[in-house]
Amino acid sequence: MKLKIFLAIALVCFTVSSVAADSVYNSAPTFSSPYYAGELKSEVLNKALEELNYIRGLIGVPNNVTLNADYTSKAQHGAVLLDVIDTLTHTPSKPADMSDEFYNLAYDATTHGNLAVGKMYSSNGTVVGNMSLSQSLKSYMDDSDASNISRVGHRRWLMNPRMKQTGFGLSTRRGYAAAYVIEEGDVPSWLISDEFITWPTHKNAHPLTYFDSNTAWCVVLNEDVFEKSNTSSVHVTLTRLSDYKTWNFSTSNSDGDFYDNQQSYAYDECIIFRPDNATYKNGEEWRVEVSGLTRKNGASGNITYNVKFSSSATPYEGGKPSSQSYTRTEKKDDGAGCNTGFGFCVFSILILGIPRVKKFNRVGK
Repeated sequence: MKLKIFLAIALVCFTVSSVAADSVYNSAPTFSSPYYAGELKSEVLNKALEELNYIRGLIGVPNNVTLNADYTSKAQHGAVLLDVIDTLTHTPSKPADMSDEFYNLAYDATTHGNLAVGKMYSSNGTVVGNMSLSQSLKSYMDDSDASNISRVGHRRWLMNPRMKQTGFGLSTRRGYAAAYVIEEGDVPSWLISDEFITWPTHKNAHPLTYFDSNTAWCVVLNEDVFEKSNTSSVHVTLTRLSDYKTWNFSTSNSDGDFYDNQQSYAYDECIIFRPDNATYKNGEEWRVEVSGLTRKNGASGNITYNVKFSSSATPYEGGKPSSQSYTRTEKKDDGAGCNTGFGFCVFSILILGIPRVKKFNRVGK
């Protein structure tokens, strides 16, 4: 089994306070022998699940994912193991005083999950706490830093139409988080009638909570409908309908970042683009046109869809307007560059394994 590590550095600004351990756990982890993974409160797990299903419903894939107790236990063990060794890796080493049972549960999670670590900083750069599960989900969906934008793999796993169950883990001591995303065994194919899914979504108004000028757009193609593209033939035109300003993307000439990733991060092909010098406003509409695609029946696979942005509150936020906004940095130092209008910053690093070639086959087989 080979694993390739991709690091994503995302700087996320929040007005929320730091994560208090007693507000997260029924029983807190222990980080020395005998190790104990701890138990997250059901309301913490359910809130993360609610947000995941909200994201999935937003893009039009099944939003009835449930928590699997076994996956959650493994994810919690995984988060604690990473905290113990203080290293973000899919193949963590075993501490000498850790039991095989604990380690094996944790290792299962690290080889089947999205992993993240993050710290919260005050405006003067002082560490005030560690990331929450909600913050880790937002980092996965952002996925737009220099290390991840070419594949947006974390995002694609959470958008996967085949996903049925998941589990979450969080170690608040250092802010390590895990989301179990690669289910055991073979799962049926696409499961939805749509030929493609997108981020930002074209199915509903897309909340600006999840998007800003640094966020990459993506179109994930239904591999049951489309042939894999000849990348050099793919062309994307992005049009802001308020003034009909356009951005064009291809391998030969792009008004921003452009990638056609054909690795199997839950899907076989994802077209990714990010316009230079673009900003997004409440109520503003954009049009996306993708050409150079071919359907399996030999017909043209050209795609056109519209996106409308919204600053309205999202349901999982309980009807309160969102106070979350994203800026990013490629530095691994402090909160420098955080929008000063926000009270706290979260600096997170994401890690993702290699794409799974055979959809959901167990890692290592």
